[in-house]
Amino acid sequence: MATDLQIGVLHPGEMGASVAACLQEAGARVWFASEGRSDATRERARSARLENAGSLQALCEKSDVLFSVGPPASAATLAGEVAKTGFAGTYVDANAVNPESARRIGALVES
Repeated sequence: MATDLQIGVLHPGEMGASVAACLQEAGARVWFASEGRSDATRERARSARLENAGSLQALCEKSDVLFSVGPPASAATLAGEVAKTGFAGTYVDANAVNPESARRIGALVES
């Protein structure tokens, strides 16, 4: 199934790269932001054939949907950074966080 959907994956680590592969198989164009990322993360994203938006701001501008799949300890901080970009698409928090953190992240993104 082909789609015009543009999807950003935050933290394309092992889990994020797996999510990205599933999204690509469904026909989505999948992006990540290399700015501030480690060489290992950049290589993993290249290997997964993710397109590089460069910065978080550019990633948010290109994406209809953002998937946050990363370390639970940084989930709320990252959601706040995304909110500051003015991202108006769908934010999918796929982090392993407790319900209270999930509500806090939801409030950050909804603002």
